[in-house]
Amino acid sequence: MSAFPTNILILGKTGAGKSTLVNYLYGQEIAVARAGRPVTAKGLHRHEPFPYRNMSIVVWDSWGLEADKAREWWDSLQEELVRQSGRPDIRDWIHTVIYCFDAKKSRLEEYEQDHILKPLIAMGYRLIFALTKWGLCSSQEKNAALEVLGSAYPGFSCIPVESVSQKLRSGRATEQLGRNDIFREICLNLRSNLMYHLRIRTRTEMKEAVDRAETNTIRVFDRETGFFTIFGDELRTKLEDTARQNYLREISSVYADLRDSLTLIDRMCVEVIRGYTGIDVSEKLQGLHRLMDDIGDTRIQAWSSGFEEYAATIITTVISLGLFAFIRNDTYRDGFVKRLREVSARLTEDLESFAASLDQAESGVEEEIAKKLNAFR
Repeated sequence: MSAFPTNILILGKTGAGKSTLVNYLYGQEIAVARAGRPVTAKGLHRHEPFPYRNMSIVVWDSWGLEADKAREWWDSLQEELVRQSGRPDIRDWIHTVIYCFDAKKSRLEEYEQDHILKPLIAMGYRLIFALTKWGLCSSQEKNAALEVLGSAYPGFSCIPVESVSQKLRSGRATEQLGRNDIFREICLNLRSNLMYHLRIRTRTEMKEAVDRAETNTIRVFDRETGFFTIFGDELRTKLEDTARQNYLREISSVYADLRDSLTLIDRMCVEVIRGYTGIDVSEKLQGLHRLMDDIGDTRIQAWSSGFEEYAATIITTVISLGLFAFIRNDTYRDGFVKRLREVSARLTEDLESFAASLDQAESGVEEEIAKKLNAFR
C-alpha cells in the first residue's frame, strides 16, 4: 500500500449527485446515495480510508448546500479546511476539491457562488467541476451547463459525468462516463493545490521565523545594555554573533522544511499519478531538482555552509553600518531594531526571489506532467 493517501473533498448542492459520484469513481459503496434527499449528516464528514489501486483514499463530503443554510454551511466547511491545511504534514491536507454541478439544471445560484465557490477559490483551491447527471441531459442542457461554468469560472476543469448506468422510461439507456477524466484531473489538481498551499505556509513560517529572530536578539540587547553601557567593539561583536545565530537557526529551519516538503510532494505525485493512471512521471520532475541544485550559491541552502555564509554576510553588513558609538541607550536601541528589521526584510525578499524561480520551474513541470497524462483517457 502506498504511503501517500489522497484526500478528496466532494461538495455540491443537495441532490447534485455527490454520493453516487464517489461510489462510481472508486467502485465501492463508500457513501449512501438516495435520490433527491439530503444524505450526508450535518457538517463535514470524513469517510474511513479505503484501498484503491494500491493507494489509500480518504473521501470527505458534506451535507448538501441549501440556500437557507448557506452561511452555516460555509462556516462549518471553512473551519475544517483551515484546520486541515494548518497541519504540518502535507499528507493530511485536502488535496483535491470536486464540486458537483447538476448539469440538467444548468444554473449557478447566487448563494452557491458566494458561500462556496468564490471563497474556496480565494483560499487557493483549484476546483474540478463534475457535471453530474450528464446522461439525462438534452443537447441544449449540456451546452447550457458548459456555458454557465465556462463563463463564470474560465480556466477550471469542467468534466461531464454520468455515475449510473440505467434504462430510462423512454427506452434510452445511460452509460457511465467521466471516471478517467476525473482521475486525470485529480492527478493534475493534486500538485497544483499542494504547491500553492506550500508557498502560503512557507511565507507564514518565514514571517514567524524572522519575528522570533528579532525578538530573541532584542531580548539579548536589553539584557546586556543599560544607561552606562559603552557601545564599542566588544558589545557589537556579541550582538552580531547573537543575531547571526538566531537568524541562521530560524531561517535554516524554514528552508529545510521547504526542501523536505518539495521532496515529499514529488514522491507523493509520482505515486498518486502511477496509482490512478499507471503512468510514471518521475523523470518529469528532474527539472525542479536541477533548479534547486543550481540556486545553491544564494538561496535554498539552509542546510549547507553556502547559505549560512550568505545570511551571515547580510547580518554582519547591515548591523555594522555606523551604529556603535557613545550614544544614549534608547537611541541606540531604536537604531539596532531598525537594522534588524532590514535584515528580516532582505532575508524575506530572498525567499520571494527563490519562490519566483521555483514557480517558473514548477509551471514547466506541470506542463510536462499534463502532456504525459494526455495519454490517459
